[in-house]
Amino acid sequence: MLKRSVNLFIALFAISIIAFETYIYWHTQLRPWQPSSSIQRLVYYYSFFTVLSNLMLALSCFWLAINPNCSRYSFKVIRLNGLVGVVITAIVYNIILRGIHTPPNILLKIANESLHVVIPTLGILTWFIWGPFRQINIKVITGSLLSLMGYGIYIFVRGYYTNLYPYPFINVVKIGYAKALLATNNVFLLFLVVAFLCWAIDYLRSRK
Repeated sequence: MLKRSVNLFIALFAISIIAFETYIYWHTQLRPWQPSSSIQRLVYYYSFFTVLSNLMLALSCFWLAINPNCSRYSFKVIRLNGLVGVVITAIVYNIILRGIHTPPNILLKIANESLHVVIPTLGILTWFIWGPFRQINIKVITGSLLSLMGYGIYIFVRGYYTNLYPYPFINVVKIGYAKALLATNNVFLLFLVVAFLCWAIDYLRSRK
């Protein structure tokens, strides 16, 4: 019962924060370079790796709150995407982006810390404690990597037509394709390393 309740809390917490920021992006142009159209601002907002990773984690936690023993392949891929995604979100934001990103008000600062620190920490801790384990294998990792590749293609194709990129280290307009693709490759490698680390933890925890 506790496990289900905690997973449900994480899911509702993440969805509430994202819903709040969705409302803000719909009604407010926070920066001069953001799209003036409400719909385009939402498309831009949901192009952030942070948002998609937290959504994946929330979806997997909600799934576990309903069915703690779920073993569907689609669930496993979503779960791994969420776990690895929020780890990368926390690492990249706190090492690279924190110093250059300042939310404009206290509510957005709380939302920002929630998506980049609090929810990733809760997600990883609850997974490490309760699992479910025996869920990660090479097929699941492959599915997650294909999802990441699809996201990367989307970002560069959309950026080509709009000149908008969610992160400065992949902003082709400012740094060029060579540096942007190198940064993308580094994120891909980090995703691979974290995914295999999760696989190792999954294997060790399943033996206990």
